[in-house]
Amino acid sequence: MKKCLIIVVNVLLFQMLVFAQNALTLDMALSNSTSYLRGRIPAGSKVLVLNFTSNWTQLSEYIVEELIGYIVNEGALAVVDRRNLDVIQQEMAFQLSGEVSDETAQSIGKKLGAQTIISGSIVAVGDMYRLRIRAISVETAQIQGMQNVDVRQDSRIGALTGTGYSVPAISFGNNISGNTSAKIIPNANGLIVETDESQGGGSTGKVSLNREVIEGEERTVINMELTLNRGYQSPWGCILISDSGIMKKVKAASGIKFSVYGDGKRWYLEFATREAATDYAFYRGTINTRRNKIVTINIPYTSLRQPSEWGRRVGFNKNSIYQLQFSRANKDGLGISSIKVFDIEFY
Repeated sequence: MKKCLIIVVNVLLFQMLVFAQNALTLDMALSNSTSYLRGRIPAGSKVLVLNFTSNWTQLSEYIVEELIGYIVNEGALAVVDRRNLDVIQQEMAFQLSGEVSDETAQSIGKKLGAQTIISGSIVAVGDMYRLRIRAISVETAQIQGMQNVDVRQDSRIGALTGTGYSVPAISFGNNISGNTSAKIIPNANGLIVETDESQGGGSTGKVSLNREVIEGEERTVINMELTLNRGYQSPWGCILISDSGIMKKVKAASGIKFSVYGDGKRWYLEFATREAATDYAFYRGTINTRRNKIVTINIPYTSLRQPSEWGRRVGFNKNSIYQLQFSRANKDGLGISSIKVFDIEFY
């Protein structure tokens, strides 16, 4: 009997862990829901984001405004102007955080010229939240789409609901790579450290993928640390990203943007191409960090250069890029340096 109880408890703990890891941040959930709605509502339809039921007015208002922003930026659907909604709210006595019947939603939609009404709710479920979003046709009252998403407690939810929250550095491993946000997040297994240790040098490094709060916002962060030590004629170290999915995006793009939170030391982002692999004359962009400050780095491919110490020059061929490398060079000083990289985008 005791053995069966232990098994049941372990199964429940495992299910709770899986649930926690699969849950998204609120912004990720809204971004995903926008993509879902785009696939369920005819392109070009006029939509009205009406209300989201919850116990927190501020949270409801935030969801409405953010969802409108995501839909507008995607451009597949037309969002109805909400300026006339204030008058209708007073007439029909409803609030963004309160219940609205389908009949009332249809009536409001018709008055504002919408073809589809988007509404939903968010409720607390233990330490998580359940976000429900649905779209109904103003003309027929047919449900065009309904999606449920698990949202984890984070600093933003804490601020909007008044619940306390502090974030440790939690590693989410491979689950992060399945994120469908516009930001690119590599697979944890595709992050590799290489240093001159393999050549008898004394340099070391480490890398991890974590959830952290930086300047009040929770982010998915690649933590990189390299320590350049004497022992090799020219100490070096780098963090490799060779995720095949990211490599496809690299080859299709013409530039990369990301944010770094560093210690004021200089790093480089190198594009490893097959033509330059024999002598490591990889094309490079400079990353100048500021101590304990977020810096946005924008590197168009046209700005990439090969290091001056390499005599041989090969043409840049983005179709032969096989990995990205965040590196440090001996000329920029020995010792330890660490940076956090996040919000990676290709354009």
